[in-house]
Amino acid sequence: MTVGETGGAGAVVAGSAVGTITANNRGMTSTRRDLRVDTLRGLFLMVMMVDHLPHNPLRRLSDGGLGFVSAAEGFVFLSGLVSGWVYGSIFVNQGLEAARRRAWHRARDIYLTHLLLYTLALLGALCGGWQIGRQFPDFWQAWWHGAVLIYQPRYYSILPMYAGFMLLLPWLLQQMARRRASLIWAGSIALWLSAQWGIGGPAHNPPWLQLGTFNVLAWQIFFIAGAHVGYLKVAGLRPSIPHSRALLGFCIVVVSLLFLARHQNVLFPNLSLIDVRAALTDWKTRNHPLRLINFAAYAYILWYIPRSVDEKVQGLSGFRLLRYFGRHSLQVFAWSILVSYGAFSFQDSWGTLSPAWQVLLALATVASLACPAWLHERWRFLASQRSLRLAGNTAAPS
Repeated sequence: MTVGETGGAGAVVAGSAVGTITANNRGMTSTRRDLRVDTLRGLFLMVMMVDHLPHNPLRRLSDGGLGFVSAAEGFVFLSGLVSGWVYGSIFVNQGLEAARRRAWHRARDIYLTHLLLYTLALLGALCGGWQIGRQFPDFWQAWWHGAVLIYQPRYYSILPMYAGFMLLLPWLLQQMARRRASLIWAGSIALWLSAQWGIGGPAHNPPWLQLGTFNVLAWQIFFIAGAHVGYLKVAGLRPSIPHSRALLGFCIVVVSLLFLARHQNVLFPNLSLIDVRAALTDWKTRNHPLRLINFAAYAYILWYIPRSVDEKVQGLSGFRLLRYFGRHSLQVFAWSILVSYGAFSFQDSWGTLSPAWQVLLALATVASLACPAWLHERWRFLASQRSLRLAGNTAAPS
């Protein structure tokens, strides 16, 4: 019997092969949050906030400042990693149906968040804000095209992609439990390769299908990788990642060379090894092999850093703030999209500001990410208090 066939009693003890589950403490998700994951999610959210604003001096650092890689790749990978942990644990301990129910509820919440943001943007456009959906003759045509996700304007494509991944996640977990991870990876790589040939991109899609910035066939590989690593952890298995100083040195060389290539116009004005503009735009859309290598090298370097470092820096105020953002990622990201829309609605006025004022406004928008995090934390606290009161009233003798 496979894990997908178990019920709420927990996982079935199986063999030691990859993809099987053993019901022991290693297979349980700790209630303690992962400091590094929360910190990195918060960092990526902050960087994406800056990236999603009109031009400002900080974008020189945030928009591919470390090479041909961006915060979006890291955010999608960590979304897969956390999903593999959370829903993989539910799958292991409660069975496939419980995992599917929870994952699909999460997909529903993500979709409704996207729909709300998109509707607000269309209403804002009617009031003179940033005009999205100009190709549609009226509000309702623009609305239903966005509601069924066949039109995704700028900055409005990450949440639909994430919702789609969550719908697929229970099936992925089931296949991993059945020792079919190699088949999942073969399919994922095949989809990524097809994207390199333009499949899934605007040139191959019909005119009525506009899926935004990211080619989902290319970007799914980040989520798949994260979900697989997350599942292995809750399954009590170790990912086959070598702990090698030689590989670490190689990754450092890779990121260093690509960093120099990214900034070749500044460091070596007469050198033109890579079309930097294409690498930051078209290559990002289809997840070009060089960008994928750049991401993998950075990921290995971060993975190699000892966990003891996390414990030493967790008390620093900057890291606490990043973790605060990371613990409320959906709410913070949704707020960042809303703020971005407002900023682009005043793009002309923004462009007349001095660089100093642009930096100050960008920093203010980053600081504003604390607002949705606080509201969500407060809402969860009040909800837990209501649940405790209801439980107390139910348990009280009549």
